Amino acid sequence: MQLFKNFFGAKVDGMALAQSQELKQYAQIDLLAYFATPRPLHDAALQREWSRVLPKSYPEMIAFLQKQGWLAQSGAGYQVTETGRPFVEAYLQRTAAEKHAARQSVHDVLAQMMTSEALTIRRQYENRTPLGQADWTGPEPPMNHSAVTRRVFFLDHWLLEGLSPETAKWLKLYAAEEHLWGAFWRLDPEQIPPQAAQELSRPDMQIVEAVYWRAHAIALLVDNQETWQRVKGGDHVRRLEIAGPNDEHTCAHCRQHLGKQYLVARVPELPHRGCTSAFGCRCRYEPVLETLEEIPLIAG
Repeated sequence: MQLFKNFFGAKVDGMALAQSQELKQYAQIDLLAYFATPRPLHDAALQREWSRVLPKSYPEMIAFLQKQGWLAQSGAGYQVTETGRPFVEAYLQRTAAEKHAARQSVHDVLAQMMTSEALTIRRQYENRTPLGQADWTGPEPPMNHSAVTRRVFFLDHWLLEGLSPETAKWLKLYAAEEHLWGAFWRLDPEQIPPQAAQELSRPDMQIVEAVYWRAHAIALLVDNQETWQRVKGGDHVRRLEIAGPNDEHTCAHCRQHLGKQYLVARVPELPHRGCTSAFGCRCRYEPVLETLEEIPLIAG
């Protein structure tokens, strides 16, 4: 309470804010940490979101941080001062530890194929962040997200051809973690089991990249399967568009399908078997919503 009594009075203990377990208190240092490098203020929409979790409105908080000597305006926007930097560093160390603990907890339960529990851990972790989502995780997951993640463990697909059961199991776990979080990251080389490194190695890229793109392909596969299953037989979506990146790593086979629309029953299967990209097929299905004029009237 003393922290709030002193809000516009005496100096506030920034380290106490950084270590607090109360959202309205540590949110102040989270906001301050945003300006670790020079940046302009958030846009109006984000300012409104921040105002909901801060003890004062966004503009008042910016004024407060400046009055405390923790934030200063510069030519490039606003930046943390040397006075405020220790609080930011302490807070970032805390959030790094919380991120590590959450990821480890998800890893442990996914190793037992407990995807619902893993999604609960993700939601609890993100709910502790000021805006309800960590800056490294994916968008808000759909209701059936854990069920789609669970499919990774039961895949029997040509993407896994030639791999030993041990390597396939390890690769599926890596893909399931990334799918569950809605985020993709490279592993450190020592995190890759020697057998998996041997089986997944490629002459044209480092093992970290080779493993990353194999896991990425598996996560994308279950999302594409879910999209296709969700729209087949429906009345509001009759076509799917093939979307994906069109860059120097896109092969000619995939490029010929990009942007084209197909009836759901006739859409090419993804991933494309004919893909020759070193990164693998990165194509995805995008439902094409029908306009009112296109939806046929149902008699009766």
